[in-house]
Order: sequence, then C-alpha cells, then structure tokens
Amino acid sequence: MKNFKQWFLPTILFLGIVVSSCSSGGDGPGPNPEPDKPDPTPKESRKNSNVSVSSTDAPASYTTKILLEDYTGTWCGYCPRVAHAMEEAIAQNGNIIGIGVHDDSDMGFTHVKSMLQKYNISGFPTAVLNRSAKWLETFATLNPFLEKESDLGIALESSLNNTTVTGKIKIGFKADLTKSIDYVIYLVEDKVVANQVNYYNDVSSSPYYNKGNPIVGFEHANVLRKTITDVYGDIIPEDYTKTGNVIEADFSVELDTYVPENCYIVAFVLEEGGEEIINTQIVKVGSNQDFD
Repeated sequence: MKNFKQWFLPTILFLGIVVSSCSSGGDGPGPNPEPDKPDPTPKESRKNSNVSVSSTDAPASYTTKILLEDYTGTWCGYCPRVAHAMEEAIAQNGNIIGIGVHDDSDMGFTHVKSMLQKYNISGFPTAVLNRSAKWLETFATLNPFLEKESDLGIALESSLNNTTVTGKIKIGFKADLTKSIDYVIYLVEDKVVANQVNYYNDVSSSPYYNKGNPIVGFEHANVLRKTITDVYGDIIPEDYTKTGNVIEADFSVELDTYVPENCYIVAFVLEEGGEEIINTQIVKVGSNQDFD
C-alpha cells in the first residue's frame, strides 16, 4: 500500500465521514428484509462433508484478528479517504486485516450487490468492521474488537502450482461453542493499479492533495477477487465445535490472470447467517500460517 507524508486534520476527517459519500448508484440497495422468526422446533445438526475433525489438539489461546471490508469504487471520489484510514490503522496494529470490496467496472466483485443489500449500504465509501458495525474510520473504535478474547483460531496452508492454489483451513477451539458458526475463504489481490476519482485534490490537509483527479495509477490494496466458499459462509457442524478440537477443510481456487506474488488467502469464522466475525486469518498464496 502507498505511504503518504501528509495526514488528515481530525476535524476534516470527522466532517468528511459525516457528509462526504457517493451514492452506490444504479439500482441502489433496499432495506434489509425482516429476519425470520426463530423456529421453535429443534433442528437437526447441520452437515458439511468437506469439514472433518483432525487428530491434533487445539492450542490453548489465540490472537484476535479483525476484518475491515471497505466497500469502494474507482468512480467514487470520496473513497480514497477510507483507503488511507485503513492503511493508517493497519500500520498501527498488524492484527487488522483490510480488504476492498469493489463495485465498479475495473475490479467489481461478483456478489457485491447482494452484500450491499444485506449490510444496508447505500453510500460509498463504507467500511464494515467484522460484519457487525460500520467503521467510523478511527483507530480507537477498533480497540474493543482487538482486545476481545477469541475462543477459536485459524491456521492456513496453501501451495501454488502454475495458477492453481490448493490449501487447507484449520480451525481450533479452546472452548465449547453453543452457537452455529460458518467459515468464509476469500482470494484477494494486493497492489492492483487502476485510476481513482479523487475529490480531495484541492484539499490541502489531505494526503491526496495535488495527486490529480483522477489519480492515475492508484494502487488498490487487497482487492477481493473471489470467494472460495459461500460469501456468507460454509457450515461448521455444531458437533465439531468442542474444546480442544481442530477441524479442517480443503480448498482450491484458480488465480486466472491475477499476479501470484500479490495474492493472499483471507479466511474468517463468523456466526451463522453471515454476520459477526469471531476471528480472521491471512496468508500469502503459496505460504502457510500456523495458529497464533
């Protein structure tokens, strides 16, 4: 990601967050549908033939990592603001993982319209924290999530053969979980170059001052390219989420024309239904990341 010597003034940042946003355009997302009422009858345990219990024991503790999903577009002149705020936050704490979910012709993600509707996003930029809250673009608001102790952790293995990535996700539990959970695996590509509309070209306090409008050759970080699982999560059977267990599942994905050395696997575990992330992990394609 790019580094900049200039910083936003706090007041400009706050006012910008409140009043500066781009419409999502087109057939803008509607309100979230009313949630289904809980089924009063007991449900059979959910099944997933791709998930199994490993013979290894889970570690006793895990680092908590959080996910920021930045809903953005190259056409959105206010969107560089969130890109910079995420860059600054990640520089302060490496346990923050940020990705860009694009709604544009350059890097548009297949399921972005569905996600905009599900998370009730009507203006860009909007960053969503752990799929549970809209981020206010300040580091302080991330601390409660970073300090929360997680009952599970994630390890990732990956190998690269030509353009095919194969791998394994492992999820370890240090406590019994009484709620249904799912897992999501993404392929992201870093350092994607595309021109970016910039409404801060004349704002002297902005790191994008005099960078042009559009900014030619803007470098977009961790662009969401593919979801390897269902975008809202694949099932982790409730019977498996027990203290000391490690569950695992294989995955594979094609890189197509993406640059291998810039590609990463991002995986996270979340509550059933696609909301409230419990923990997140990232690994460079062709590398492994153990539990930490």
